[in-house]
Amino acid sequence: MNDKNLLDVLIFAPHPDDAEIGMGGTILKLVASGKRVGVIDLCRGELGTKGDAEIRAREVEAASRLLGLHYRGNLDLGDGRIMDTHENRLKAAEAIRRFRSPHVFTCTPQDPHPDHRAAGEMVQAAYFLARLPKVETESPAFSAKHCFYYFLHEMQHITFAVDITDQFEIKMDVLRAFRSQFVDPDLPPDYKYVGTSDYLRQIEAYNRTIGGRIGAVYAEGYASDRPIPLSLPTIIE
Repeated sequence: MNDKNLLDVLIFAPHPDDAEIGMGGTILKLVASGKRVGVIDLCRGELGTKGDAEIRAREVEAASRLLGLHYRGNLDLGDGRIMDTHENRLKAAEAIRRFRSPHVFTCTPQDPHPDHRAAGEMVQAAYFLARLPKVETESPAFSAKHCFYYFLHEMQHITFAVDITDQFEIKMDVLRAFRSQFVDPDLPPDYKYVGTSDYLRQIEAYNRTIGGRIGAVYAEGYASDRPIPLSLPTIIE
């Protein structure tokens, strides 16, 4: 593969818009620093009450342009049917091998949403399988350096956070690109929200809460399976 097709960061998102919700500010920060970032959605959001697969595909294109992504793909595993199976693990492992990204992100396996939880567990396994030469996929084995987890609904397991104060307003513009989800939802008259109806305000509160934990206005939280090496000057800044 030509080096221009490789990625520095590969993000797996259970549904279209999950990567933007969980780490949109971090993506903007990475792209601005010159990193090549790609997102692979695991389904098309076809079961969502708001919008449909075609509408959400157009929204994904708009959001991807605003983020400056170098790649956006979809494994189409089925909305509401994302499962941690060996077949799906191999599909994710092939993507890790194909793009040879040293840094892989996925949704935390502790998320209460069954699709999110299965996605986290599946990519966690794929990250390991991708490095094994005897696991056969189209691309050769590749050992990524890190598998990190972003958060969508809870923050109990966050172990580090990224300051996105300077990127937050653009992140909100990116989320507004998903108009069917956050701006002009077309809902049945008896629809009941699980949480607040103003999801953008909920995201703002969430990012502000995480920011407060690290002395920033806004931040996005993450976790790692293993210790992250940091230089002493980084720690004591």
